[in-house]
Amino acid sequence: MAGILTFLAVLTGGAGVVFYNARNLVSIGESWAVFACSSSKMFCSHPDYLFYAAGALLVLAIVTKLGGVLAGN
Repeated sequence: MAGILTFLAVLTGGAGVVFYNARNLVSIGESWAVFACSSSKMFCSHPDYLFYAAGALLVLAIVTKLGGVLAGN
């Protein structure tokens, strides 16, 4: 379970990086950035939401892993 949560944290953080870069490049008319920002205006305006979600998933992964270690699994 911790592995899945870590994988989801990495994917969510990667999506945050993509939207962060898209926000910076949409002003110069980069085609992929325009497409990304038109598909999700909220994440293009606030890529930090994805970073917060990635951090929360990472904390859940750590807690899950520690819980398994402490329970003897």
